[in-house]
Amino acid sequence: MQRLSTGGGDSRIVCLPYAGGNGTVYESWTEWLPAGVELWAPHLPAREHRTLEPPVEDMDELVGALADELLHDDRPTTLFGHSFGSLVAFELARRFQERALPVRCLVVSGMPAPQTLSAGPPPTDAEILDGLRSHGAAPEEFFRQPELLELVMPGIRADYRMATGYRYRAGEKLSARLFAAGGDDDPGVPAGALAAWAEQTGTGCPTRLWRGGHMYLLDHTREVAGFVVDCHLQSLSRPLQSIEG
Repeated sequence: MQRLSTGGGDSRIVCLPYAGGNGTVYESWTEWLPAGVELWAPHLPAREHRTLEPPVEDMDELVGALADELLHDDRPTTLFGHSFGSLVAFELARRFQERALPVRCLVVSGMPAPQTLSAGPPPTDAEILDGLRSHGAAPEEFFRQPELLELVMPGIRADYRMATGYRYRAGEKLSARLFAAGGDDDPGVPAGALAAWAEQTGTGCPTRLWRGGHMYLLDHTREVAGFVVDCHLQSLSRPLQSIEG
């Protein structure tokens, strides 16, 4: 886990990347951070400067490793994740709560509510690449570089398999404030699928849609960053909700 912002802060936002991505996709967000808020993101195995390391292929292992890095710090924390990163952020929020250090806020993006998902078989590499193309997650030149594909596919493959194999386990509702965001032209994540996240908390789940498809946040970077920061600041001004009942 690495702090992307400079200087110290009284609270932090931790951003989890989409499948195959890395924490560096959020570096530009540091331009719009208010004073006193730090931005953190993981540098995951099997990508960028850790390309030659084996990927993590088990969700519990990934969440456990991230929790071990983050839970030594009890500053107010917001978790943000996009697509696969939303599932990681959700399970990480649960892990925080289990250890009596609940996060203040969880912002999920581009992912249906976990209780609505059904585990499926691991996708083939061809299916993964088709998904990346259809989502606009990478430029077309990326798909014409077999040596690069061979290098990065282990991390992408591991993330996709964790996402498609995800099995929801019922548990205690989150005490964190919960917000959901998405693109208004994302057929895989309609507005109702975002609204269903409200079942994971007793406080409701406001939703926000931007123009665009699954990777809408790449076209609205500043606006999405501002939305997450606003959600974080709102959570700091309110006490954690009771999860009794």
